[in-house]
Parts: sequence; structure tokens; C-alpha cells
Amino acid sequence: MAKDGLMALVCAGAVLVSGVGLSGLRATDDERNSAVSVALAVQTAMQQGRDYLQRGDARSAVFVLESQLNRVNGNPAYLALLRDAYRAYVKELKLASQEGDAQRYLQRLQVLDPGATLDLTGGKVASPAPPTLASLASKTALTPPPAKTAPPATPQAAPRPETKARAHGADEVDDPFRPENVAPEPKKSPALALLGRAEDEFKQKRYGEAAALFEQAHRADASAVQDCRDRWAYCKLHRVYELLNRPPAGGPQWVELEKEVRAAQELAPRLDYAKVVLAELEKRRSAAQTPALTVRHYPRGSDGWSRTETPNFRIYHNQSQDVAEQAAQIAERTRSDMGRKWFGGLKEDWNPRCDLFLHATAQDYSRVTGVAANSPGHSSIRSEGTRVLSRRIDLHCEDAANMLKAVLPHETTHVILAGQYGEQPVPRWADEGIAVLTEPRDKVERHLRNLTRCRQESTLFHVRQLMQLNDYPEPRRISAFYAQSVSLVDYLTTQKGPQVLTDFLRDAQKTGYEQALNRHYGFRTFDDLHQRWSQQAFGEGATAAAGAGQ
Repeated sequence: MAKDGLMALVCAGAVLVSGVGLSGLRATDDERNSAVSVALAVQTAMQQGRDYLQRGDARSAVFVLESQLNRVNGNPAYLALLRDAYRAYVKELKLASQEGDAQRYLQRLQVLDPGATLDLTGGKVASPAPPTLASLASKTALTPPPAKTAPPATPQAAPRPETKARAHGADEVDDPFRPENVAPEPKKSPALALLGRAEDEFKQKRYGEAAALFEQAHRADASAVQDCRDRWAYCKLHRVYELLNRPPAGGPQWVELEKEVRAAQELAPRLDYAKVVLAELEKRRSAAQTPALTVRHYPRGSDGWSRTETPNFRIYHNQSQDVAEQAAQIAERTRSDMGRKWFGGLKEDWNPRCDLFLHATAQDYSRVTGVAANSPGHSSIRSEGTRVLSRRIDLHCEDAANMLKAVLPHETTHVILAGQYGEQPVPRWADEGIAVLTEPRDKVERHLRNLTRCRQESTLFHVRQLMQLNDYPEPRRISAFYAQSVSLVDYLTTQKGPQVLTDFLRDAQKTGYEQALNRHYGFRTFDDLHQRWSQQAFGEGATAAAGAGQ
């Protein structure tokens, strides 16, 4: 029996922001694509840098801004933001008594602000002359931020022995310096001995050696490494970056590198550096594995639409060929990347192709589709049993840059997901959470920052309610729905990886959520998952009742 009607997957989460104009792009395809990529990368780095500074994470702000320094071409706003990040980070390092690192970043700050020496060192003369801006840019590619070292342990005073009345003639017996009266030093456990060596290697920035010792200590006593999980995670991430910078013969082992990043995330879920490493890994893997794309353009037909075709998309538009081709490239790349990330790859080209309509204005979009003009776009799919009859995405081009970098990947991901679960609809929370994670990181973080506000307003859901929603909630809880969906998908993906999540969703539709949660993640009940997710989302002190009863 044919599946009833249309499964509409309307995007409500993409937020319009100003972007990079398209009129200044160069004539050739390669130059044009390169210019757009550079501009978007620079803008994204600036937004991420501002977000990190607002959260007090100067180290990550410096790293993300330095990663694009060779592309900014003297952009004064970018350099001013980098100057502020350096200034905040140098202060952090000096407060932590990390004088060597503080001097190194102070030298970089002096390139942008020669007066910084007096401001930050109390009038002391800086040691070596600062490097040039060009040399600074050449040294920053894929250099991880310095790790925060462990604070020195405060020695605990031994308890004073109980005072006893001395018997006459007992001087020799009670003499505390006699060998037989000296208590033997307690033997250090093998795990603690290994940890001590690991911490020493970490302080010397020998992260590979430290990682091996942390691993040995964990095997000896898993509880012993509880207080140094963030440093162990940093060592793992540092190794991934080294292998990306200097891949072995035959190229990077992408699956193994991703497993290492996921393991680091599990060790230290709140370590933001892991997200930076994972984003870089995915970008490089995509560039290495995306095949050359054939794009064909056709003139405007009697229906008023020009047409551009790729193996999996048929794009109807009245835009320039430049815009149409960028949309084609992004749609195909998103299909390839997201298919590989969530399902291990899509086995064959889509038949039928996905029809992608690029409407000139929001009013045109609303008039043709019947969807409100304030929506940036939506997608839909028709199926009969497990067979897909049609795929369609409708977007408008009033903010072309945002459409290309955020809305189009979001909606393309909806179409990918809808074709993977046969007759069963994708659970709404997972559908939107996965789709939002394809957007630029600043947009993802915007949703995550809403969690605390929604919690204060008592609009969050218990995960039982969230997972069992069949449609979008009432308008007052839409913000909470998006924030919590993105956070929960991100949390489960961090636990076991993206493909375990999609396998879990498939099993949950057959056997029920709690049985599937136990099988794939070891959570016995919804309450168990809700408590663990709350602790990750709101900090170690979060209670299991966050959102309960809503």
C-alpha cells in the first residue's frame, strides 16, 4: 500500500545572518570557489573566537584565530580580535606561572600591539625581539593550543602520633630516631608511579610518551586516572593533529583517527579542543575522499527555470550559474560527507534525483510552496513502502551566503535521513539534531547556549518526552526542543560515534527506546540517560531532575 501523502521536513532552526557577497568572485571556477571558502573560513573563525572569549576560553580563541591567520590579508577587525585573545591568554598563562608560554605569546602580541610589554609585564624589558606577522602566520597552521598543566599537589601533613606518658628508663625504647621506631614509607602503587611519570612527561610537552603512560596507569587501576582525564584526552588529540600534519605512508587512517578523537571526548566531554580537532579531521577527510564532480548547465526552459544537474541533484533556479554551481557542489558534498559520517557511505546514486528549487525571494518561495516567508527553506520526500518516489528541497536566495553554508546542508541532511529508515519516519528530535550539526559551529553553539535559559524557564523536556515526540512541540517550547535535540544528539555521538547513533535509532523503532538504549549505550532506562546527559550539559553538579516533569 502506498505511503500516505508527503513527509514534510520543515527547517525551523537555521538563523539568517549576514554573509559574504557573491559579486566579487573571480571568473574561473577554482578561483571563485577558493575565494568563497577563504571568506567563509575567516568569518567563521572570527565568530568562534568571539564566542570563546565571551566564555573565558582564551586558549581556544587564540588557536581558532591563528588557524586562519594566513588568509586574513590584513583584516583589521580580525587582527584586533586576535590581539584581544593574545592579551587574555598571556594573562592566563602568567597567572598559572607558565612563564615560558606567556613570553612566547607575548612576543606574538607585540607584533599587533608593541606597547603590550609594558602593559603586561609591569615595565620589564621583553627578552627576544618579536617575530614578524608573516612568520607568525607561517607557524600557526595546525598547532594545537598549549595544554593546561596539572596544579602541583599539596602535600598532606602526616598525622601527629598520640602522646604517651614516658616510663622511667624508657628513653631508648621511645627514641623516635631509633631504626626500629621509624615507620616504613608506604609503597607507591604501580598505577600512581606510572601517573607520576606521565605527569612529568606532560609538563615537558612530550605528549606521546605521556599518553602511553596514562594508558598503562589506566590498565593498572582505572580509578587512578580520574583526576587527569583532561590531560590524557589532550595527549590523544595532540597525536591526531600530528598524524594529520605528518600522515604516514598511504595517508591518514581516517576511521582510527576519528575513534581516537571520540575516545578523547569520552574522557573529557567538556574539552572544547576536541571539537576543533574533529572539525579539522572531517574537513580533511572530505577533501581527500570527495571525487571530481560533473556539473551540467541547461538554459531557461518554457517553465521559467534554468536547470543545473549533478548525479544526485536537479537544481531549478533563476540565479547566476555561479550560485547554481556552488549550490550543486555543496549539496553533493553534504550528501557524500553526511552519508559517510552517519551510515558509512551511501551505496548508490539517488534515483530519482533530488529536485532543488532556488527561489529568488522569500515571497516567491512562500507563494510557490505555501510555507511562511520567514522560513529559510524546507525539504520533503514521498515514499511507497521502502521505495522513494520523490525528493525535493525548496530554499530562497535573499541571503545567498547563509543559504549556501547553513540552510542547504541542513535540508540536504533531512533528505538523506528520510531515505534511510524505510516506511518509518525519522524521530523528530534526531532529525533536527543531526541536521543542525551540519551547520557552522557558531550556529550550533547558539542553540546550545539556549539550554540554560530554557532550563530556567522550565521549558526543557525529560528525554523520554523528547524522544517520543511525533511532531514539533508548541511554539513556546520550540527553542528548548532545538537546543535539547542538538545537545542530546551531540552527547550520544560523543559516547559511541555517529553510526552507533543511527543504528540505535533503527533498533529503537523495532524494539522500543529503552531496550535499544541498553543494547547500544548501556543506559537501563530513560531516567538513567536523562541524568547522564544533564550532568554533561549543565556540569557535574546537575541533578537528574533537569527538565523532569515538564
